[in-house]
Amino acid sequence: MLRFINEHPMRGGIFVGLAISAPHFLLPTDWSVAVAALTLVFIAGIYVGFAIINGREQAFVSEVSIAVTFSAFGLGGLFVSAWIIPVGLVGHALWDLLHHRKSNLLANVPIWYIPFCIVVDVVLALLLMISWSGTFL
Repeated sequence: MLRFINEHPMRGGIFVGLAISAPHFLLPTDWSVAVAALTLVFIAGIYVGFAIINGREQAFVSEVSIAVTFSAFGLGGLFVSAWIIPVGLVGHALWDLLHHRKSNLLANVPIWYIPFCIVVDVVLALLLMISWSGTFL
């Protein structure tokens, strides 16, 4: 699977995004929101791992700061409005996009990871909105 994602990151992102989204159509809404919030926090934390691997303090500080920000989106989704979570996922897709440019302030990531993660974020955000649309409107 990892080889497929490495060679076809956008198709892999669609597949993983669909797989991550599928349970949300079966879970009770409050559980779905909790799982989505945790997923957002987990996704944001992956870049912290890349920063640790890179070993650059500036990148680590940046990535932890942003991970905390996306964690706040997850908490906001739990305690304020579930719609904050898809917004956070789209914001995370934009954060992914920033990693295309090499910078001492950002973790270096494998080139395939950026489009993969953007697609996962967007697919998950869209399918969460579809899944929740009957419940929260």
